[in-house]
Amino acid sequence: MREHYRGIGMMILLGLLTHSLFSQNAGDFVSFRKNATDLRISGTKGDILIQGFSSSIFKVQWLSTNENSVDTSASVILKPQNFTYSIVETASALEISSTDCSIEITKKPLAVSLKSNGRTKIQQYNFRAAQDSVYLDFKINPADVFHGSGGRISEVDLNRKVLEFKNTYRPSYFEDIYGYTTQLSQSFNVPFIVSSHQYGLLLDSNLPGNMRMYIGALDSTQIHVEAQSQGKWTCYFINGNSNDEILEHYTLLTGRQPLVPRWALGYLQSKFGYKTEAEAKEVVNKLQSQGFPLDALILDLYWYGDGTTMGNFDWNTSAFPNPTQMMKDWAAKGVKTILISDPYITTKSKNFRLADSLSYLTKNTNNQTATVDMWNGTVGLLDVFRPQTQQWLWAQYKRLTSQGVSGWWCDKIEPEEHPSNFVHVNGSAPQVHNLYALTWAQNLYENYRRDFPEQRLFNLIRSGWAGSQRYGALPWSGDVMRYWAGFKLQIPMMIHAGFSGLAYMHSDIGGFATGPDKREKDEEMDMRWFQFGTFSPIMRAHGQRSSTEPYNLSQPFYDIVKRHVKLRYELLPYTYSLAYQNSTTGRPLCLSMDYFELTNTNKNITDQYFFGENLLVAPILLHGMLVRKVVLPKGKWFNFWTNQLHNGDANVFEKVTNENIPVYAKAGSFIPLASSAKSSTDSYISDSLTVKFFQDVSVRNSSFTMFHDDGKNPNSLKNNQIELIDFIGKTVTDTVQVQIRRRQKFDKSLAARAIIFEFENITSFPKTVILNGQTIQVVFQENLFNKDNQAFYDATSAQLLVRFAWQCDSPAQITVIRDGLSVLTALEPTKEWKVYPNPMRQGQKVTLDFVVNTSAEYELELVNTAGIVVNRLRLGQLQKDTQVVYPFDVPTLKGTVVLRLKNNLGQATSKKLVIE
Repeated sequence: MREHYRGIGMMILLGLLTHSLFSQNAGDFVSFRKNATDLRISGTKGDILIQGFSSSIFKVQWLSTNENSVDTSASVILKPQNFTYSIVETASALEISSTDCSIEITKKPLAVSLKSNGRTKIQQYNFRAAQDSVYLDFKINPADVFHGSGGRISEVDLNRKVLEFKNTYRPSYFEDIYGYTTQLSQSFNVPFIVSSHQYGLLLDSNLPGNMRMYIGALDSTQIHVEAQSQGKWTCYFINGNSNDEILEHYTLLTGRQPLVPRWALGYLQSKFGYKTEAEAKEVVNKLQSQGFPLDALILDLYWYGDGTTMGNFDWNTSAFPNPTQMMKDWAAKGVKTILISDPYITTKSKNFRLADSLSYLTKNTNNQTATVDMWNGTVGLLDVFRPQTQQWLWAQYKRLTSQGVSGWWCDKIEPEEHPSNFVHVNGSAPQVHNLYALTWAQNLYENYRRDFPEQRLFNLIRSGWAGSQRYGALPWSGDVMRYWAGFKLQIPMMIHAGFSGLAYMHSDIGGFATGPDKREKDEEMDMRWFQFGTFSPIMRAHGQRSSTEPYNLSQPFYDIVKRHVKLRYELLPYTYSLAYQNSTTGRPLCLSMDYFELTNTNKNITDQYFFGENLLVAPILLHGMLVRKVVLPKGKWFNFWTNQLHNGDANVFEKVTNENIPVYAKAGSFIPLASSAKSSTDSYISDSLTVKFFQDVSVRNSSFTMFHDDGKNPNSLKNNQIELIDFIGKTVTDTVQVQIRRRQKFDKSLAARAIIFEFENITSFPKTVILNGQTIQVVFQENLFNKDNQAFYDATSAQLLVRFAWQCDSPAQITVIRDGLSVLTALEPTKEWKVYPNPMRQGQKVTLDFVVNTSAEYELELVNTAGIVVNRLRLGQLQKDTQVVYPFDVPTLKGTVVLRLKNNLGQATSKKLVIE
C-alpha cells in the first residue's frame, strides 16, 4: 500500500510539470458570431463555442481557430436550444443571459464564467490539448463543498481531493482512506460534481481515456483536470438554486432513471454461490417457510458451470436439470430469478470458437483476437462496441429471459481486465475503457424495451459512466471486505453516487469477502448491515461465505433481522414513492446531511444520511458501540421507534440497542406503511395502509405524495398509468387536520382502501375527532378499537389512531380538536419518572418519583379512560435537577388510568397506572 501511494505522488508531480509546460487559453477576444444554436467567440489563439440546453444548462467547448464542433457524446441526450438568449457586449466582456443565470465571457484573456444573482459561481479560464493529453482549469470558491464523481470511497466533501476517473475493480477493499489526498477510482466513475455554490460541472468526451481531477488540491481556488485522451472535450455548467434543481437539470441533460420493477425494492437473496438447483430451491423454501419475505434469488456463476466455462450463456443442466420449471415454480411464489453475466468468454467455453470466428471479441494491436489470463483461465473480451457483438449478446439475454429469467447481474463490466493492447472498433482500450459498461447497459436496456415491452429491466451492474442511470443501471459498491472498516465506507459511496445520478447504489449486506484473519461468523455485523440495508435503495444479501441467508442467524439476531426484512416491505409505499420522485426529478433516494441545507455545518458527516426527505438514518458502524451520536438538522425530529421528540440543530447521544439503529422522522412528515406484502411484493396492492403523521405545531403545513402503479409497466409514467395520493397536514394550537385526496388514477386504481391514520405527538386529550364532517367515537382502550369510523387515543404514547374505509374517488378529511392548549410538544420535562406501586389497590396512595429536567411550574393530572381529568394537583415552581418524591391520593377507581405530568412550558409526559 505504501508503494502504491508513492506512485501516486510521482504522478501528481508529473501532472504539475506537464501543466506548466502546456497551459494556455484561447488568447484575447477578437469577435463573436451568433448562429442558430450556438455562439462562437473567436480569440487570438482559438475559439470558444457556447450552447444553451435550457435556461440553466450551458455547454462550453474550446476549439482551434475555425475548428468544426462535432457532437459525439455518449452521455448527453438533451439537444441544444435555439440560441435566443440576450447578449450584451461591453468593453471587457460579453454576457449571455437566460431567465435563470448568465454566462460571462471575459475578453482579455478569454475566460467563461457561470453567474447567478450577481455571483460568479465558477470560471473556466484554460483549455489545452497537446498530443494525447488534455488540460482544463477552473476557478472556484475555496470554501465550496463538493459531492458526486460516481460511487467513490472518500469523505463526503470532495474539496482538497484528487480524483481518479478510470473504472477500476478493487477486490476485497476495506481500507479507510479518508485521510489520504488521492481518492482511488472505484468501479463506477462519473465526471460530474455538485458544488455548494449552487452549480454542477459535467466534463464530457467521446474518448474519455483516463482522467484525473484536482479539486482545490493544487490550489484551493482551482479545479485542475488532466486526461490522457485523444477525444473531443466539453464542459457543461449547470445552474440551480438547490441540489434538487441541479440534479433535476443534470438528469434532464443525461437522462433519468427509469422506474425499477417494484419487486427490486423487496428483499433479494444472493451468495457466491448456489451450486445446484436443489440447493437453490432449499434456500427459497426455507426463507418462505420461516416467514422471511423474498422477491428474488440471485444465481452466481454456477448456473452455467464454473469460472472455466464463463461465456457459455446457458444452463449447466447437470446441476440445474429443470431451470425453466424451477423459475416458473418460484414465480408462482413471488420469487424472481436473477442470473450473473460477464463480458468475458474463456477459451474453454463452448462459445469461444464461434465468437472468435465472427469477430465478436476484441482485437489486439496486431488485429488478432486479444486474450488475457485471469483467475479462471485465458479469456477473450466481447467487443461491446461492435454492432454484431451487441446482436449476438442480446440474443443470449433474450433467450434466457424468455425462459423465465427476471433480472440480470452484469459483473466484471469495468472491464475488470482490459490491457492497453486491446483494440475496439471505436478505439484503443485506454481511450474507450470508461464507455464500455455504459454501452453494455445501453445495449441491454434498449433491446429489452423493444422485445419485452411489458416488463421493466432489472440490471444489477458494477460499473458505468455519466448517463448510465437512463439505461436502468442499479449499481452496487463492489467486493467490499467483511470488516467494520469496509462497512463504514458504504454511506459516502452511496451519497456520492446519488449526486452523480445513480440513485440505487447499495452494498452486499454482510460484506462480500471474508479475510483470512476474520471469522466467517459475525452475527452482530450481519444484523447491523441488514438494519442499514432496510433503509438502503436496494436490500440484497451477498457474499462468498458459506451462509448469507438470515435464517442461519442465532437469537436474538434472527428475530431482529426478520423484523427488519418485514419492515422493508411495510415501507414499500414510502420507498416506492421515493423511486417515483427519482425517476421524475432526479432526486436520489439517499441524501447527504447537507442536501437541504447548503451550509458547511453538516458538509462532511460520513456516518448518517437521509432516506428520502422524511427519514434520517444513523447506522451502527462499530462493533460493540454503546452510545451513538446523531446530528439532527434544523427543525424538530421524532425518534422513529419511540416517537420521542427532539429539537434539531443539535446532537443527540442515543443509547445503542440491538433491536434498532437510530432513525428519526422529520416533524411534519408523513410515512405511509403497508400491511399487504407478506411474502413478496407481488401481494402488494396498497389496499391497507397505516399512515404515520409526525405532527408538531412547529410545522404548520406539510404534505407527502404517495405513488402507486402496477409495478411492472415500463411505460406507466409516459402513459400516465399511475396513481398519486396526496397527504396534506395542517397543525395549529387547537386543531390538527389531515386531508387525503387522490390527484391522479389509472385503470387499475382501487376504489377503496382500509386506512389507519396514526397521529403522533397528540399530547392533549382530543376533545373531538371529526371524519368527513361527522364526529366519531374516541375510545381509550386498545381492545375497544375494532371498527371503522372510530378513533383510539393512547395518552401514554401520545398517539391518536383513526380507522376508516376510504372511498378513494372522494377526498377524506380528519380534524382533531384538542384539549389543554398549553400542551403542544412531547419534549420530556423529567429525567426520570417512576410511579409506584403499579399495579395498586383501591384506596392506596401512589408515590411519584421524578427528577425535574427543566425549571418550570408543574402540575399532575389523573385521567380516566374516557379522557376526563378526575384529579389535579398543582406542584408549583420546581427547579432543574430537583428530585421530587410525592404521595398522591387516587380517587376510588378501577382499571387503567393515566397519570400526566406537565409544565407551563408546554412539556408533558404520561404513565399508565393499573388499579386493581
